[in-house]
Amino acid sequence: MNALEVRVVAGGAAWDESAYFAAHTAWEAAWLAEPNGALRDGLRALTQWAAAAYLETLGRYAAATRVRDRARARLRRTEVRLALAPFALDLPSDDHDTLVLRDSRTPFAVPLVLLAAGHGRRAGGPKALIDLAGQPLWRRQVERLRANGLTRVIAVLHPAAALDQTPDLTTLHGDPDATPLHSLQRALTATSGPVLVLPIDCPVPSRAVTARLLAASLAEPSPAAVRPIVATPEGPLGGHPLWISAAVCAQVLRLDAAQHRLDVFLRSLGDAYVGVPLADETVLGNFNSDGVSR
Repeated sequence: MNALEVRVVAGGAAWDESAYFAAHTAWEAAWLAEPNGALRDGLRALTQWAAAAYLETLGRYAAATRVRDRARARLRRTEVRLALAPFALDLPSDDHDTLVLRDSRTPFAVPLVLLAAGHGRRAGGPKALIDLAGQPLWRRQVERLRANGLTRVIAVLHPAAALDQTPDLTTLHGDPDATPLHSLQRALTATSGPVLVLPIDCPVPSRAVTARLLAASLAEPSPAAVRPIVATPEGPLGGHPLWISAAVCAQVLRLDAAQHRLDVFLRSLGDAYVGVPLADETVLGNFNSDGVSR
């Protein structure tokens, strides 16, 4: 999935969450980056459609109607509809204001690092090897990642796990007594980044979450790292997966894993460590001792 497709899918994901300003931002970035006439015009129409919805949330109904009418006029044109067809969009009609993005299931290009090397003492044994219907958890997670478009996986596993190498799967043994930072460094011997990072005890991200994170990574100025943020009654909480730029991956490799923690290092990046507001609370989940998401 290229940058344009990521932004369009991210806009659709935000639209489905009724996050209209975020949808507008993603589609506007796609529109401004696209030189093609008909496709550019179609992306501009999507941008206007999201802007109209956002204006309605502010109570500016007359302005919303004007902007939506301009978007509708663009979307009526056959060449615009054809240009948008690769993105599998159900476009609104004169009597139907629903805009739906039908996912084309194109794989994402970024690799995901699955951190699964720990002893899992509180879980009664290595979490990577927790049995789920006759299959170790790490393999189940890889299947789910692939189903959600993250087809390239680098798994850093407990030494008791059997390694398995395929064209899109790299498995490495990590040090169960070391930190997650050490496991990430182990994975970065197989890729230069950027990467997504997911601990074994966190749920696999939906395609919508992945698209939103990757779209944020395309912003200017370029962020160093990106994480999902969810508003809760206790305040905003950060979740997983994380996106880490190639430049930061190079910095991570130079850290002393015995002296540094990954979370502390990322927070030291300041404003370059960007949070993406999401409504999907599954990004906050982890697994209890039974291997059940909570």
